[in-house]
Amino acid sequence: MSRGRKPSQRSPYYLPGNAYCLAQEYALNYDMWSAELRSLRNQNRAIDYAKDKVQTSSDYDPTQEAAIDIAELQAKLDKIDRTISEVSEGLDDYIRLAVCYDYTYRQLTMGRLKMPLNKNDFGRIKHHFYYELYRKI
Repeated sequence: MSRGRKPSQRSPYYLPGNAYCLAQEYALNYDMWSAELRSLRNQNRAIDYAKDKVQTSSDYDPTQEAAIDIAELQAKLDKIDRTISEVSEGLDDYIRLAVCYDYTYRQLTMGRLKMPLNKNDFGRIKHHFYYELYRKI
């Protein structure tokens, strides 16, 4: 994973090293959490309702467990999406690719993406995102 530059201590978006890394790792889990959420929502298609295999214990409710997991994952994804919307200045898709999928500035400005930000503005928005996300987690 490319870590990029961290903001200096004079920056309004400064975070200590561990806090900055925690925010980065949290955002990079976006793709994994999205896949897990899709899997949980589609799990009812994989359930086998054969009578001899049905669990009759009343202590464990897999539907309730799945609903709790779905709510927790959705809350995490919403936290990231809301933070992106707050700081991205209308460039949500580019910032999401950078912070959630680890795209570099070069990948976002070359080829078909053509992000309309210079490197300084891009870095400022990323640092602002990590700062705000860390305050929420």
